[in-house]
Amino acid sequence: MTPAQLAAARARVGHLSRLRRYSLYLASAGICVSGAVWLYAHYFMQTIDSFGFESAHPAEKWSMIAHAAVSFYGIWWFGLLWPNHIYKSWRARIRRITGGVLFGCIAWLTLTGYALYYIGSEAVRSWFSILHWVVGLAAAVAFAVHLRTRSPRSATNSNGD
Repeated sequence: MTPAQLAAARARVGHLSRLRRYSLYLASAGICVSGAVWLYAHYFMQTIDSFGFESAHPAEKWSMIAHAAVSFYGIWWFGLLWPNHIYKSWRARIRRITGGVLFGCIAWLTLTGYALYYIGSEAVRSWFSILHWVVGLAAAVAFAVHLRTRSPRSATNSNGD
């Protein structure tokens, strides 16, 4: 195989169709927005009830429900991406650093998300919550960096080589 043929073959590794790409973006945006709304409601939108006690804002509950629902869709997407995008791109050595960081973030968020659902201790739960949303914010940045990072094969193809 000539270098030009090899470059052409590598150009399509891990490529997503437009419909899949936009569906993935929609799922990612839904997860990020619902998580950000929960974060804002939890820390900045406390309400005082009729007895004078601080209580959670109703947006906190509904954003948590939305976040859990959209996250299941995101986990499904993660599984869908595995054989044709993640595995093949890793084997072709395409965007390994940004993809690896994103993979680690998604794995951590999945594990801590399940832990938050099942842990009963409020003290432990509060720590897992902080660890979850900090990595969640980092995952949003990692996803943006992964999208914008050009792999060496892209630079080669754009020059007409």
